[in-house]
Amino acid sequence: MLKVIIGAIIVVIVGAGSYLYYKSSQEKLATPPKETAITTVTKKPTPSPTPNQVAVDEYSIEILNGSGIAGEAGRAQALLENSDYIIDSIGNAEKYDYGQTVIQAGADVPKSWIDALKSVLEEKYDVKARAEEIDDAEAVVVIIGSFDKNGDSMVVEEVVDKDASEVAVGDLTPTEEITPSPTP
Repeated sequence: MLKVIIGAIIVVIVGAGSYLYYKSSQEKLATPPKETAITTVTKKPTPSPTPNQVAVDEYSIEILNGSGIAGEAGRAQALLENSDYIIDSIGNAEKYDYGQTVIQAGADVPKSWIDALKSVLEEKYDVKARAEEIDDAEAVVVIIGSFDKNGDSMVVEEVVDKDASEVAVGDLTPTEEITPSPTP
Protein backbone atom coordinates (compact mmCIF):
# COMPACT_ATOMS: atom_id res chain seq x y z
CA MET A 1 0.00 0.00 0.00
CA LEU A 2 2.87 2.32 0.61
CA LYS A 3 3.90 1.82 -2.97
CA VAL A 4 0.50 2.95 -4.14
CA ILE A 5 0.64 6.11 -2.05
CA ILE A 6 4.17 6.94 -3.29
CA GLY A 7 3.08 6.30 -6.89
CA ALA A 8 0.03 8.55 -6.42
CA ILE A 9 2.22 11.34 -4.98
CA ILE A 10 4.63 11.07 -7.93
CA VAL A 11 1.72 11.24 -10.41
CA VAL A 12 0.33 14.33 -8.63
CA ILE A 13 3.76 16.03 -8.60
CA VAL A 14 4.43 15.29 -12.31
CA GLY A 15 0.92 16.40 -13.26
CA ALA A 16 1.20 19.61 -11.23
CA GLY A 17 4.64 20.36 -12.77
CA SER A 18 3.32 19.76 -16.29
CA TYR A 19 0.34 22.01 -15.59
CA LEU A 20 2.55 24.84 -14.27
CA TYR A 21 4.95 24.49 -17.23
CA TYR A 22 2.05 24.63 -19.69
CA LYS A 23 0.54 27.69 -17.94
CA SER A 24 3.83 29.66 -17.94
CA SER A 25 4.52 28.92 -21.61
CA GLN A 26 1.03 30.21 -22.53
CA GLU A 27 1.66 33.44 -20.60
CA LYS A 28 4.96 33.99 -22.46
CA LEU A 29 3.20 33.61 -25.80
CA ALA A 30 0.42 36.02 -24.77
CA THR A 31 2.84 38.73 -23.56
CA PRO A 32 4.25 40.83 -26.40
CA PRO A 33 8.02 41.11 -26.44
CA LYS A 34 9.55 44.19 -24.94
CA GLU A 35 10.39 46.82 -27.52
CA THR A 36 14.03 47.69 -27.86
CA ALA A 37 15.04 51.06 -29.14
CA ILE A 38 17.15 50.91 -32.28
CA THR A 39 19.15 53.97 -33.09
CA THR A 40 20.28 54.42 -36.66
CA VAL A 41 22.70 57.06 -37.78
CA THR A 42 22.10 58.35 -41.26
CA LYS A 43 24.87 60.33 -42.85
CA LYS A 44 23.54 63.30 -44.75
CA PRO A 45 24.77 63.10 -48.36
CA THR A 46 26.95 65.95 -49.48
CA PRO A 47 25.82 67.33 -52.80
CA SER A 48 28.25 66.80 -55.62
CA PRO A 49 28.54 69.49 -58.26
CA THR A 50 26.50 68.84 -61.36
CA PRO A 51 26.75 70.53 -64.73
CA ASN A 52 23.56 72.49 -63.91
CA GLN A 53 25.26 74.17 -60.94
CA VAL A 54 27.90 75.81 -63.13
CA ALA A 55 27.43 79.36 -64.40
CA VAL A 56 27.51 78.42 -68.07
CA ASP A 57 27.47 82.06 -69.18
CA GLU A 58 30.71 82.80 -67.29
CA TYR A 59 32.88 82.23 -70.39
CA SER A 60 32.22 82.74 -74.08
CA ILE A 61 33.08 80.07 -76.61
CA GLU A 62 34.58 80.13 -80.07
CA ILE A 63 33.37 77.20 -82.18
CA LEU A 64 35.48 75.99 -85.11
CA ASN A 65 34.38 73.41 -87.67
CA GLY A 66 37.12 70.80 -87.93
CA SER A 67 34.86 68.10 -89.35
CA GLY A 68 34.66 69.19 -92.98
CA ILE A 69 30.86 68.87 -92.77
CA ALA A 70 29.19 72.04 -94.01
CA GLY A 71 27.26 73.85 -91.27
CA GLU A 72 28.45 71.68 -88.37
CA ALA A 73 29.76 74.66 -86.36
CA GLY A 74 26.29 76.24 -86.62
CA ARG A 75 24.64 73.05 -85.39
CA ALA A 76 27.05 72.94 -82.46
CA GLN A 77 26.27 76.59 -81.75
CA ALA A 78 22.54 75.81 -81.59
CA LEU A 79 23.19 72.84 -79.26
CA LEU A 80 25.23 74.97 -76.84
CA GLU A 81 22.96 78.02 -76.97
CA ASN A 82 20.00 75.77 -76.08
CA SER A 83 21.91 75.04 -72.85
CA ASP A 84 22.51 78.79 -72.24
CA TYR A 85 26.19 78.90 -73.25
CA ILE A 86 27.46 82.14 -74.77
CA ILE A 87 28.91 81.71 -78.27
CA ASP A 88 31.38 84.43 -79.20
CA SER A 89 32.01 83.32 -82.80
CA ILE A 90 31.93 80.38 -85.18
CA GLY A 91 34.23 79.62 -88.08
CA ASN A 92 36.36 76.97 -89.75
CA ALA A 93 39.37 75.25 -88.21
CA GLU A 94 42.73 75.33 -89.97
CA LYS A 95 42.18 71.71 -91.00
CA TYR A 96 39.18 69.42 -91.43
CA ASP A 97 40.57 66.11 -90.21
CA TYR A 98 39.33 66.15 -86.62
CA GLY A 99 37.57 62.93 -85.68
CA GLN A 100 36.84 63.70 -82.04
CA THR A 101 35.58 67.07 -80.87
CA VAL A 102 38.28 68.95 -78.96
CA ILE A 103 37.83 71.44 -76.13
CA GLN A 104 40.66 73.95 -75.66
CA ALA A 105 40.60 76.15 -72.57
CA GLY A 106 42.81 78.57 -70.71
CA ALA A 107 44.26 77.83 -67.29
CA ASP A 108 41.70 80.02 -65.48
CA VAL A 109 38.68 78.07 -66.78
CA PRO A 110 37.59 75.69 -63.98
CA LYS A 111 37.49 71.95 -64.64
CA SER A 112 33.85 71.84 -63.46
CA TRP A 113 32.90 74.37 -66.18
CA ILE A 114 34.78 72.36 -68.82
CA ASP A 115 33.11 69.12 -67.61
CA ALA A 116 29.68 70.75 -67.90
CA LEU A 117 30.48 71.92 -71.44
CA LYS A 118 31.74 68.46 -72.32
CA SER A 119 28.55 66.79 -71.07
CA VAL A 120 26.41 68.99 -73.34
CA LEU A 121 28.65 68.37 -76.36
CA GLU A 122 28.54 64.61 -75.69
CA GLU A 123 24.81 64.64 -76.42
CA LYS A 124 25.80 64.79 -80.11
CA TYR A 125 29.57 64.46 -80.50
CA ASP A 126 32.43 62.15 -79.55
CA VAL A 127 34.42 64.51 -77.29
CA LYS A 128 38.11 64.03 -76.48
CA ALA A 129 38.56 62.94 -72.85
CA ARG A 130 40.75 65.84 -71.71
CA ALA A 131 40.68 69.50 -72.61
CA GLU A 132 43.79 70.95 -74.20
CA GLU A 133 45.28 73.99 -72.47
CA ILE A 134 45.80 77.17 -74.48
CA ASP A 135 47.69 80.38 -73.70
CA ASP A 136 44.75 82.77 -73.29
CA ALA A 137 43.80 82.22 -69.62
CA GLU A 138 40.03 82.70 -70.04
CA ALA A 139 39.54 81.53 -73.63
CA VAL A 140 37.43 78.54 -74.60
CA VAL A 141 37.61 77.04 -78.11
CA VAL A 142 35.60 74.05 -79.29
CA ILE A 143 36.75 72.33 -82.48
CA ILE A 144 33.95 70.14 -83.82
CA GLY A 145 35.06 66.76 -85.15
CA SER A 146 33.37 64.38 -87.56
CA PHE A 147 32.51 61.60 -85.06
CA ASP A 148 29.07 61.41 -83.42
CA LYS A 149 28.44 60.47 -79.79
CA ASN A 150 28.77 56.77 -80.67
CA GLY A 151 32.17 57.29 -82.30
CA ASP A 152 30.76 56.83 -85.81
CA SER A 153 31.59 59.18 -88.66
CA MET A 154 28.92 61.76 -89.49
CA VAL A 155 30.37 62.30 -92.98
CA VAL A 156 27.94 61.19 -95.68
CA GLU A 157 29.53 60.28 -98.96
CA GLU A 158 27.21 60.40 -101.94
CA VAL A 159 27.84 58.10 -104.85
CA VAL A 160 26.55 58.53 -108.40
CA ASP A 161 26.20 55.56 -110.76
CA LYS A 162 27.69 56.53 -114.13
CA ASP A 163 27.98 53.82 -116.78
CA ALA A 164 27.88 51.11 -114.09
CA SER A 165 30.91 52.55 -112.33
CA GLU A 166 30.74 54.46 -109.08
CA VAL A 167 32.09 58.00 -108.95
CA ALA A 168 32.21 60.12 -105.79
CA VAL A 169 30.29 63.38 -106.03
CA GLY A 170 33.43 65.35 -105.16
CA ASP A 171 35.16 63.87 -108.22
CA LEU A 172 32.56 65.19 -110.67
CA THR A 173 33.13 68.40 -112.56
CA PRO A 174 30.31 70.93 -112.59
CA THR A 175 28.34 71.31 -115.79
CA GLU A 176 27.57 74.61 -117.38
CA GLU A 177 24.14 76.05 -116.90
CA ILE A 178 21.92 75.90 -119.93
CA THR A 179 20.38 79.18 -120.83
CA PRO A 180 17.03 78.80 -122.53
CA SER A 181 16.86 80.36 -125.92
CA PRO A 182 14.10 82.82 -126.57
CA THR A 183 11.10 81.48 -128.46
CA PRO A 184 9.84 83.38 -131.50
